[in-house]
Amino acid sequence: MENEILTVEYREVNSNMRHCGKLRFTQLILYFAFSAGLIFTVFMMSPPLGDDVRLTFKILGVIGAGAFGVMEERAGDYWHHLRRRAVQIEEILGYRQFSERPTANMFNATNASRLLVWGGMPIWLLAAIIRV
Repeated sequence: MENEILTVEYREVNSNMRHCGKLRFTQLILYFAFSAGLIFTVFMMSPPLGDDVRLTFKILGVIGAGAFGVMEERAGDYWHHLRRRAVQIEEILGYRQFSERPTANMFNATNASRLLVWGGMPIWLLAAIIRV
């Protein structure tokens, strides 16, 4: 009976991992759309916006990068939690989908997403400080 319950949980964990993966990818797309809109508004608008308005949008870029960064971290936390639970269940059921997966060093999807999202914050901050 316990194995049946764990098998159902394992399916749910896998389904939730897929959901978190899609959520992370969707958030990344939204972040790029948000950033592209700000870049257009700040640097390519014709006629150009006033300096105070441009500064406001640059600060919004800093805040937005931080907000998307927090969302990425939380979604990543959930995904990694679910992966750890999947490995625990696999030990009991004898599965090997996650426990024998190829391991990654620092070059993994989580760190790539962190670089893309958190990397925008200092760029917007620098743009605001030097008034580009």
